Amino acid sequence: MKPIFMTKFGGAEAPEEEQGNCMAACLASLFELELDDVPDFGGKINNGTWYGILNVWLAQRNLELSFYPVKNVILPMLGYYMLAVKSTTLKNPNDGHMVIAQNGTVVHDPNPNAKSVGEKEDVWMFSPIDISKCKEENRWLTRLKRLMHWKNK
Repeated sequence: MKPIFMTKFGGAEAPEEEQGNCMAACLASLFELELDDVPDFGGKINNGTWYGILNVWLAQRNLELSFYPVKNVILPMLGYYMLAVKSTTLKNPNDGHMVIAQNGTVVHDPNPNAKSVGEKEDVWMFSPIDISKCKEENRWLTRLKRLMHWKNK
């Protein structure tokens, strides 16, 4: 994980070009990329098109996104993952924010101005689409992670 910070800080009501890019900064951090190498989701959150754009980008990397309410996941989880949290810096906390956690602890907030992390809402995890394309040493861990992190409903 390479910490990358967001460069835009507006909420959902801000003009499209000013809407926050915390999701892109978290993805760049997790995958150790530059911010410009990740799609900009500004203006695509409210209309829902971010999800398709993200899935195409992840599929090019043999990955898929799964996200679950925090209440349905046993924390702490192993490794790095993204957390959707309520914003502590926007006027409307329901606009949401993304951070990176590891083993149950927030390890990176892409907002350099944030003093605290809001209420945890969803866990975002990435898994391979085709496990046969993964490195052999990572296959058992991927299967184990898929099995271990669910509570019975």
